[in-house]
Amino acid sequence: MMGHGQTHLIPRGVVNANELSALGLTTTISSNNILNAFTPYGDASLVRTANMCANIAQLTADEDIQANYEMITTNAAKLLAKQARLRVGGPATFVLLEVGSAVDAIRTIAQPLLGYKNGRPTFANPKATIQPQY
Repeated sequence: MMGHGQTHLIPRGVVNANELSALGLTTTISSNNILNAFTPYGDASLVRTANMCANIAQLTADEDIQANYEMITTNAAKLLAKQARLRVGGPATFVLLEVGSAVDAIRTIAQPLLGYKNGRPTFANPKATIQPQY
């Protein structure tokens, strides 16, 4: 199934979720167990996982990368019947990425700077700064 023993054109054994999305299915990208030895990277970064899926599927078009971003944001919220957009009076649950676009977030594996759950900070990962010399 995974192409063991083949020397070229080796099957990857991973579904291209974009193909299923194009058929009208709601597709998401997530992780099942961060501490599992078979989970890539083990850092719970959905951006990194979406980037890996895009690389495995050899996606290059902006609309395909955008679709991968939506698989970790709006599609995941839709699947869980949750609101995915910030709105006045809403729960203020979000992760802040410093990038110009969703496509850039996936292509550059943007590092989350901070996260909030129901209006309360859950983590902070400030950008590195160079300290002045004494």
